[in-house]
Amino acid sequence: MAIQLYDLTDASRQVFFSPFCWRTRTALEHKGLEFESIPWHFTDKEMAEKTGHARVPVISAGGGWKNESSAIAEYLDQAYPDKPALMKDDAAKATAQFVEAWCISSVFGPLRPLAVMSVFKIIHEKYKSYFRESREKALKCKLEEISQDPTAEKAALTAALRPAEDLFGKQSFFGGDAPSYADYVLFGTLMWP
Repeated sequence: MAIQLYDLTDASRQVFFSPFCWRTRTALEHKGLEFESIPWHFTDKEMAEKTGHARVPVISAGGGWKNESSAIAEYLDQAYPDKPALMKDDAAKATAQFVEAWCISSVFGPLRPLAVMSVFKIIHEKYKSYFRESREKALKCKLEEISQDPTAEKAALTAALRPAEDLFGKQSFFGGDAPSYADYVLFGTLMWP
């Protein structure tokens, strides 16, 4: 049986936008593992009861449930050692942890004005009230106020991504010549908008 990836989706169930789910999706593809993407919506209580987790990504694999993108990546390396490694050693794991911290501290902020309203527009009507209330509470402003100056916001994102741009001018991936989980962390983050 293929692995099942519970993945945050839009109203059409065709667009997947969670940066954390994208990390898991690309990790599964990197390992060459077959998986089925199961659409999940915000506050989907039925799915939360089924999996035992309230947030995605969640995978069903090996007779159990695994959640959180970095923990899933570690699990995939342990459970499928005969497949290409996501984090081949402690240095690769540390690089992935650093890239994740960098994305959270430096990249998510500039991405937010570009992503939040885009996501709000495509989610199912049933979940818009939850999305609006939870995001406005966290961001302390109306959704419509998040993006004030798209040109300046794109410039801020470009500046935030400068360290990766400089590195990729010298090598193809965070770990050198081949992709690793660190690359999927950044890729997933950029898939959000």
